[in-house]
This record gives sequence, C-alpha cells and structure tokens, in this order.
Amino acid sequence: MSSGERPRTCRACGKKFEYPLKGSAATRHHCEDCVAIPAETRKTLERLNSRVTQLENQIRRLQEKPAPPAA
Repeated sequence: MSSGERPRTCRACGKKFEYPLKGSAATRHHCEDCVAIPAETRKTLERLNSRVTQLENQIRRLQEKPAPPAA
C-alpha cells in the first residue's frame, strides 16, 4: 500500500477496498463493483447495509450483556 492509499469500506455492500488505486473506478465511498450500480439502487443498498450493520451490533451487545438474575 502506498502512502496515499487507505483502506475503505463500501457504503453499499460493506466490502473492504483500497482507495485510491490507479486505474480503479472506485470512489471514496463505493467499491469498483458498486460504482456501476445506478445511484437510486445504490442508495437503497446503502440504507439496507446500514440497517444490517445496526442489527448486527445490537445482537452483539445483547449477547455480551449478562443475563438478569432469576427472581
């Protein structure tokens, strides 16, 4: 990885990618695969990906939380 490249996470699909890469169509927010998706569809995918991430984090927190004492 050169000095200007930084790891990024695609907002639409969640894939990790390096940005910027010479010759890549990737943008700061979208990987090379998702850049080709129409903007309206990409926006919907971003919302779905965000919601899935929220739910995964909520499940993780609930699993880490100790069970309440039995009465």
